[in-house]
Amino acid sequence: MSFEYFDLETARKLLPWVKTKMKELKSAQLNAEKALVSGKKEYIEIYSIEVDRILREITEKGIVVRDVNIGLVDFPAVINEKPAYLCWKEGEEDIMYWHYVEEGFRGRKRITGRENILSYL
Repeated sequence: MSFEYFDLETARKLLPWVKTKMKELKSAQLNAEKALVSGKKEYIEIYSIEVDRILREITEKGIVVRDVNIGLVDFPAVINEKPAYLCWKEGEEDIMYWHYVEEGFRGRKRITGRENILSYL
């Protein structure tokens, strides 16, 4: 199931799954890098296919992987009637930040509850 945008409740429900997938993705990427350094071509292909598969699983749900190394993902949203992202980074317990599309990671703002986050209700 894919979404054009996420409300906060839907994104939060998916977060445990996203955390698991990001761990799998980091592990597969690390294994691919180790295989590359050691020159084991057959393993490079296997792990690269695994990285692609996991990325596809995440993106097919409409979630945007921004940076595998720091575990940064964005959930497309509509906030205050503008295109935005609900933002999560590895190490954060919950989705606590958001930013407008043009602002990027540096423009992250803490979710206060005063935002008008479009929902499906």
